[in-house]
Amino acid sequence: MKCTYDKQIQPHQRCPLCGKVAQEFDSEVLGTLFMKKWTCKKESKKAEAIERMLKRAKYCPRCGSAKVFWAHGLPQMWSLWDCRNCGYRGALIIEDGKAAAKLRKDYQRIKKGVQK
Repeated sequence: MKCTYDKQIQPHQRCPLCGKVAQEFDSEVLGTLFMKKWTCKKESKKAEAIERMLKRAKYCPRCGSAKVFWAHGLPQMWSLWDCRNCGYRGALIIEDGKAAAKLRKDYQRIKKGVQK
């Protein structure tokens, strides 16, 4: 908690409430703090942008791959998705990145079990 007398006392004087000695203002420390705050803010904005991108991505409901595209061919197939990883073709698609990561892990485990 900051002392209420922080801005009223001169450097090297003692505060009447808490008894601490006031320090001289150092502008270099303030600049360093601003830089730390700025980099932290930039990193949080970057993380938010990545999170938004992952929410918009489409994933295969069978293998969790992001290699999902509209099925092309006949006009009746406009509402179908085609996975280039596992060959899935259907109308169902996943838009949750965390669920897709779990599907990928399960699919890899099943795929390794089949090959043995």
